[in-house]
Amino acid sequence: MSSPDSPTIVVGAGVIGLSAAWHLAGLGQRVLLLDSGTIAGGTTTAGAGFVGQWAAGYAWYWNESERDVEQYGIDFYRELADSGHGPTGYRQNGNVWLTVTDQGRADHIPPFEDHPLRPPGSRTLTPAEAADLVPGLDPGAVTAGFLHPDGIQISAPDAARALAASVRARGVEIREHTPVAALEARDGAVTGVRTRGGEVIDAARVVLAAGSWTNTLLAPFGRELPTVRVVASRLITRPFGLPGSLPTLMLPELQGLWIREHRAGVTYGAGPGYEALSVGGADRNTEPDRRPVRPDLLDAMREYLHPVIARLLPDAASALGADETPTQGVVSMTADRNFIVGAVPEVAGLVVAGGDNESGVTHGPGLGRIAAELSATGSTALGDATRYDPARFPAVAPSEADVIRMMPARREADARRAGATT
Repeated sequence: MSSPDSPTIVVGAGVIGLSAAWHLAGLGQRVLLLDSGTIAGGTTTAGAGFVGQWAAGYAWYWNESERDVEQYGIDFYRELADSGHGPTGYRQNGNVWLTVTDQGRADHIPPFEDHPLRPPGSRTLTPAEAADLVPGLDPGAVTAGFLHPDGIQISAPDAARALAASVRARGVEIREHTPVAALEARDGAVTGVRTRGGEVIDAARVVLAAGSWTNTLLAPFGRELPTVRVVASRLITRPFGLPGSLPTLMLPELQGLWIREHRAGVTYGAGPGYEALSVGGADRNTEPDRRPVRPDLLDAMREYLHPVIARLLPDAASALGADETPTQGVVSMTADRNFIVGAVPEVAGLVVAGGDNESGVTHGPGLGRIAAELSATGSTALGDATRYDPARFPAVAPSEADVIRMMPARREADARRAGATT
């Protein structure tokens, strides 16, 4: 039985878990943060590090709640960069969406132009105007653009290390290389965790922020999250003189292609670099590798994207090749493409924060705050917590293949077309 002075334990030291620990400490809680590896050594390390207001025209299934969480993240990273706890790579370069066909312009620009959450300073761009904002862009390769000027970039690993330093400065104890094998509970309430080494650590409450490893720990309590674990890939070129002022580029009609500057080169990713773990036969309780190695996905991404990037940014052509550095991680997508943060109905004192929907770096600071506030006080002042409540789903989740079929279309244009055929 845990004692009244037992800590709140946070399981998982990615950006969401780090944020939860930071906010819990700010609420006066004694906090112990556990991770099976190193700080941010899993999915967060593979994060591309661009942050924006995706709810304002890009992710059509999100609303003001997600926009508020996104803005919180933008503000949080700015303050972290100013905190003196280490480099974060923070830059306010903005986000520019580009289209490469007339149909793409018709599909993807109006949702930004007409969106009720359109941020101040956002505007439609002609190809020439886009080229003025995007160093090295060939205006002949695009048909239109749209600017969100407040989008930022960070280095996800650097920002996580700076956040960890800030967490420690708040008095949080962090234990790395301490994998949690099980949650301990008695009389319907969480009492602590058991490590793989056999140690039982008492806890007053637990926040489970273990990403793609979450269902393994929840399963004994009859609760599963309807998530699908997906290998996500990005590639990093050698330097070729690209200015650090390059905005993050988003091309939704090209399988979600994104491009951003990285140490005078580019880092990029798109759909061909992604595959659900279930495709390979893994069931929900199979633990994924923290850092998967899937050269076939990298090769597919190179084949598809190298010609595209060379057309958009001709100066990048010479840097696209086999010497690129790969980074891969495992992201968790949810059945309705929204986050899962809240009390686990079956276990008192247990809050779960999962389902990053491939945007954990953007939403991590806010989701961590929500998890911390729900754990410590039972309510949150950020966003609409009912949208993230685990209880909105049945306790027993469908298979990962079925979750994929349940997910709404990624692009609004695709959703409109699907609606027209049903």
